[in-house]
Amino acid sequence: MATINADLQKRLNSLVSPVVESMLSQLQTSIGSFIDPKVIQGLKQSFLPSNLRDIGDAISFREVHDFIEQEGIPLYLVPRGRTAARLLRAKDRSARRRVLGDCFDTLMDDCEAVLTNVAHPALREEVTFALDGLGAMRRGHTRSAQAMFTVTLDTLISRFYPDRNKRKAVTNREKDADVPESFNAMGVHEAMVWLPIWNAHEQFWKDKGDEIPRHYSRHASVHGVSSRQFSKRNCVQVLMLVTSLIGYAKQVIWLTSPGRPDVVRIAAWPGGAEFV
Repeated sequence: MATINADLQKRLNSLVSPVVESMLSQLQTSIGSFIDPKVIQGLKQSFLPSNLRDIGDAISFREVHDFIEQEGIPLYLVPRGRTAARLLRAKDRSARRRVLGDCFDTLMDDCEAVLTNVAHPALREEVTFALDGLGAMRRGHTRSAQAMFTVTLDTLISRFYPDRNKRKAVTNREKDADVPESFNAMGVHEAMVWLPIWNAHEQFWKDKGDEIPRHYSRHASVHGVSSRQFSKRNCVQVLMLVTSLIGYAKQVIWLTSPGRPDVVRIAAWPGGAEFV
């Protein structure tokens, strides 16, 4: 039964969020009167990552999908449900950034809880550096930590996408661009991880006169060192991106190679990644 359930969950997670929303709505309309509403709600929550399940009654897949299509803030594994609800209710980017500031301490706690629960040897280096950066944050060195998280994020992305040309799919977001078709084929959790990363990679060309943004930008962090870009809010935002991606990598490794913790080769990952 455990094997069947794991296989079912993988198949369910391969559905994109608008399809999930539509499927559950149709199911509730057609046979809802014959099924305990708790069953429908339980099915909905099975699609949500663990951090959002306690607010499953208060949010919709469409709200989550719309949020991650426009923001470089993840909702996969972090933050806790209460903070995620505040982010989803925030009316614009400025309001969402205020949430990052207001919840700075609990966001660090949420990320630390996920990172310290990742023990797989294939992720040891990235987890170590992420925790080092978190330690710097707690001592007030957020600029140093933001730099650490940014290069750690780069390393993780390169491991998922070793081919540079394929990597551009998530590291080259043109300004005002629509979401590429490749994201529409992703599963619920996969999209929740990669869309915020794509948004955080909006193009930035200092030599073309682009203004350094105040919101987190991977390219501006690397190519436009400035007090506008290096801030507490941006530091915690990129920590969340790193944490979300590490947690996702752990889950994919667990589902793909449960019997081989020493060697993990996952051809089904976006770039045919190999974690050894």
